Amino acid sequence: MKKIAFWRIISIVALILICSACAPMPTITPLAATPAPTATPTVKPDLTLIARAYPKVDGSTSTKPLHTAIACNAFGVRCAWLESPLFGERNFGPDLRQSLRAEAGKVFDLTQHSGTNPAYVNLIQGKSDLILVARAPSEDELKMAKANRVELDVRAFALDAFVILVNVKNPVDDLKIENVRAVYTGKITDWAAFGGKGSINAYQRDRNSGSQELMEALVMQGAPMIKVPEMIIETMMGAVNSIGRDQLGIGYSVYYYVTFMLPDKNVKLIAVNGVKPTSDNIATRAYPLTAEVYAVTRKNMPHGSAALMLRDWLFTDEGRATIVTSGYVPIPFR
Repeated sequence: MKKIAFWRIISIVALILICSACAPMPTITPLAATPAPTATPTVKPDLTLIARAYPKVDGSTSTKPLHTAIACNAFGVRCAWLESPLFGERNFGPDLRQSLRAEAGKVFDLTQHSGTNPAYVNLIQGKSDLILVARAPSEDELKMAKANRVELDVRAFALDAFVILVNVKNPVDDLKIENVRAVYTGKITDWAAFGGKGSINAYQRDRNSGSQELMEALVMQGAPMIKVPEMIIETMMGAVNSIGRDQLGIGYSVYYYVTFMLPDKNVKLIAVNGVKPTSDNIATRAYPLTAEVYAVTRKNMPHGSAALMLRDWLFTDEGRATIVTSGYVPIPFR
């Protein structure tokens, strides 16, 4: 118990250090008229009741700010975007300059995310009851769920986008989806094919990561990727940092992460099929690699559970407002 308490103290101290420079939240245009799956609440969502028995929630790295915004709302904690000179990433978290109380530590403890694939594993194994993830379950995760006799309830509630990254000094500003696919199948290996110069360094993400699954589904579409183990990056931060240092590099991530959580002046998001990844183009789905963000539960969960109530709360007016506050584009509930 002493060891746990020690690390809790270290975590709170780190948050205080992080909050040395709170930044204003970039604005994003809410989605106006895109169809969404119907989700009938089992019990009227009530954030006060949810806070009394807060569920075990996990998720993708990129959905952590959203989850924190939800928890801050539930526990009445003042939160803000926090600049971290120590860790690089920006995060939405308790503003300890104005929330020095037990609830701030509670929010920090409850909103730790393990990443997309580990979050699915934890949900299937019953270690969490709700996950907020940047992609639908992968084939491996569906097989695991079936082996464990678990059926997943997957509901889209917000929009993000899969983005292609290059170094800011790279003259290439636009690629077609088939161009990106050609690079990652090894058919094109030099930037000269797109008006640049030098051999292409094609970075990849690890199997079952959210970014990798989106790459396979949206870009590769069944085409085999080149096998270059030395180019596989295991973290979202690592992928962005690698492109920022490599003028010949190309990589991929999700719009939310590289725009809100780890903006890097040395990295640019290029247009795909002539359309730039912007909040407005994502909201209208004009950007061709727009992707949905999901709330996932197990189908056998009891009616009235806090996890189901929290999931359904995301589709309320209050929930949609919190989604906008976090920087995501909400999908309207009908």
